[in-house]
Amino acid sequence: MTKPFYVLSPEDQNFAIEYHVEDPAKQEYLKSQWKRFKCYDTALAQTYEVLCRPTNPNLEVTVDRYLPANAPAGPYRVEIFVPAKHSTSKRVIFTITYRVNYSGSGTQEEYSYVMVDMSELNDVWHPLGEFHLDPSAGREIGKVRQYDLSIEDPPAQASYGPVRWVPLFSLPGKGPRFDAPVGSPEERNAPFPTGRVMFGKYPIWVGRWYDANPFLSWYTYGYHTGADLNLPGNTEADRGKEIYSIGDGIVTFAGRAGSWGNIIVIAHPEAKVTLPDGSRRKQAIFSRYGHVDHRILVRAGQRVKRGQPIGYIGLAANAISGSHLHFDICYTDLLAKRPAHWPNLDVIRALRWHASQRESRAYLSSQMSIKKEVISNYLDPFVFLRDNH
Repeated sequence: MTKPFYVLSPEDQNFAIEYHVEDPAKQEYLKSQWKRFKCYDTALAQTYEVLCRPTNPNLEVTVDRYLPANAPAGPYRVEIFVPAKHSTSKRVIFTITYRVNYSGSGTQEEYSYVMVDMSELNDVWHPLGEFHLDPSAGREIGKVRQYDLSIEDPPAQASYGPVRWVPLFSLPGKGPRFDAPVGSPEERNAPFPTGRVMFGKYPIWVGRWYDANPFLSWYTYGYHTGADLNLPGNTEADRGKEIYSIGDGIVTFAGRAGSWGNIIVIAHPEAKVTLPDGSRRKQAIFSRYGHVDHRILVRAGQRVKRGQPIGYIGLAANAISGSHLHFDICYTDLLAKRPAHWPNLDVIRALRWHASQRESRAYLSSQMSIKKEVISNYLDPFVFLRDNH
């Protein structure tokens, strides 16, 4: 099992703050803007002390986190932890250095730019991209630099929390391939995308299919367990479109499931899994396809192949509009026992009733219990397909 490398604390030797002003008084003022607060990471069951400060139309502060020197060379996914509190900026800029060129005139870093909307994230690890990194080539390799620069009026809050580098080294054996559950054959066969978005913020999966409700989004029904896949246009643009099995497996459930409408659950014997703590291994998983219309093309106990049509996109029970495919990945056997599972529905209903108390300790504690149940059973399906495609 491969384990990630972390920089968790501002006191870590691989955490560095730089002030880009010469005036001592101005520098002291910038230092005084830092605030510290604590946040809890459900995935690692750990509390962090995190820094935050307001954004700035002028570049005055950068914060660097360095990949620990003992990390081996190889491919990594770089991720940041974004707290729910004090993370209101929609335009936080990061760079990730992946190469350094040395010459007689000095060194020149090659890096990738990433902009993150922190306001959409709540106590989650958020990927910045995947890079081949070799720390032995210089300390700057793998460096994650965060800028205070953002043209937001009035200024917003940006948090400067933990960073981790998740090794993507090949696990023993090639392993089976998994594709997206929607799209044309050409789209599903193409490389799985990274970084493209629809309407400025919704991740694009294949072709023009986008995720309107990404994994761990907090919404009316709690923390989302997967993705809601849609086509652009009106709310019925994707109704009746084919759904495909993401990989070889055995159907464990196909039929009516309460408020879901119809669902299909497929067991897959082996896949590469990135667990919530960032470690990776091979294991069995379950894929679930929600809001299928009455034309279900498979039955429980049936073996299916990757890319085999299994049904068509429909609606939730009693809905008259809003067609989409709910798709999630479960890495426990929960869906084998409870195919229609949804985390803590009773708690979610109570939270909706007490929405005015969302800052209270009891409300936040209930929220945390819901997130824990999601993280303990479900994976980010976008990351899963990117790892296994």
